[in-house]
Amino acid sequence: MADASDDAATYSQKRRSPRCLFRSSRQIESTTNFAAANSSTCAVWGLPEEIVFHIVTFVAAPTTRATVLCHQIAPLCRASYRALLNNQQSSASLWDKVLREDYGVSQSMADSRRSCKRLRRCPVERVRDAHVLIQDNTEIAYFYLSEMVQSRCKGDLTRSKMCRLLDEYGPHLRTNTVVSSGGTYLVEVCRARNVKESTILACVKELVESRGAQVDVLTRESPQSSQTALCVAAARGMSTIVQYLLQVHSASRDERSSGRFRLHTAPKKTISFRFQTALEIAEMMKDAESKEGATAQSLVSLNHCIRLLREDNRI
Repeated sequence: MADASDDAATYSQKRRSPRCLFRSSRQIESTTNFAAANSSTCAVWGLPEEIVFHIVTFVAAPTTRATVLCHQIAPLCRASYRALLNNQQSSASLWDKVLREDYGVSQSMADSRRSCKRLRRCPVERVRDAHVLIQDNTEIAYFYLSEMVQSRCKGDLTRSKMCRLLDEYGPHLRTNTVVSSGGTYLVEVCRARNVKESTILACVKELVESRGAQVDVLTRESPQSSQTALCVAAARGMSTIVQYLLQVHSASRDERSSGRFRLHTAPKKTISFRFQTALEIAEMMKDAESKEGATAQSLVSLNHCIRLLREDNRI
């Protein structure tokens, strides 16, 4: 029995000896290195720049691809950080393509400007400068657009005037980005005053079809004010715009909005809503207008919006 116990103790010591642990750790380390070597061969940042750009195109909208590359892919590991941000020579064509496709600046335009070597910018820095510039231009263009929208003079907002404004500060603007005041281009146009509905529809079509505006982007003016273009159009009874957003671009009926709208029958009174769908908002507006003595003729467009929002089948 003593011999058997000694053999068992010796066996347990061998199992727990540092040498055995060292061997197992080396095996784990070699396995990890083997897996890392195999994974590095199929890493995204190791692919050709053209393929990397097309991959990022599927996960990010224009003018946001640089953000995905810098803040989502580059921080994954040291290899990705070196490949995308540190090694300027290997990733130069990728950043030049981002600069050309998203910001409208080509490499030839950047090289045509004479500058000393100390002031010469690398591709990543040129993309950063272009991104800051497009953010500033988006804010400036939105400010002037809001001035046109809120003007009391008729004819201040037209499709041609809006196009000239966007081309002056664009043509590459971040129309789907919420600006510093919390608004979006599409919702701001739908709020236009003293403008015909046909003019607003023409501006909406221009933003959606030619400027890449998305119809379901919410504003963020405040915790009590967050609206979509469909919500604003439904509350104001603009049936042609509601029909266009629903049938042509499949705007979401289930998106909920919050805010306050002025009544057409009694302009001094407003109705507030919180986390309501476009259909619920239109019905609330109809009830409030009816209580203020609105005629059946004045509720025709609002009733049309309600019928459109109640339809289940979309064209």
